[in-house]
Amino acid sequence: MSAAAQYNAYKRVDVETSSQGKLIVMLFNGAIQRAEEAKRQLSKGRTEGVHNNLLRAQDIVAELRNSLDMKVAIAKQLDRIYEYFQHLLIKANIRKDSSPLDEVITHLTAMRNTWQEAFAKAATQSAEESKPANVHGAAVLNMQG
Repeated sequence: MSAAAQYNAYKRVDVETSSQGKLIVMLFNGAIQRAEEAKRQLSKGRTEGVHNNLLRAQDIVAELRNSLDMKVAIAKQLDRIYEYFQHLLIKANIRKDSSPLDEVITHLTAMRNTWQEAFAKAATQSAEESKPANVHGAAVLNMQG
């Protein structure tokens, strides 16, 4: 198996076994990486590379939008934010301009960091809730009087 095939197999297993929080962070990371690569391609004058990377970034943001549970109140606001991200990616692609990319990378990074922090905090709280109570004294000993 080639190194590329091994890497793709590893990534597939990583995605298939990840928690929902980790998947969201991975999607943000992917969108950020594609937008940053589009910027690098733009600086080299490689319009096809810009276009392909921005299409991938748009697909990732679309996946974030599609995964929203619209019954949850905040989902509508997140949908509008993700829609704006898609607008910036499309604008950068049409104009071959890096300024919308700078803005979307900044926003994606801030949101990714926020999600990462929220999931880490939730995991910590969950771990604390599942710990047995710290019991001291007679409750630990089997004392009969």
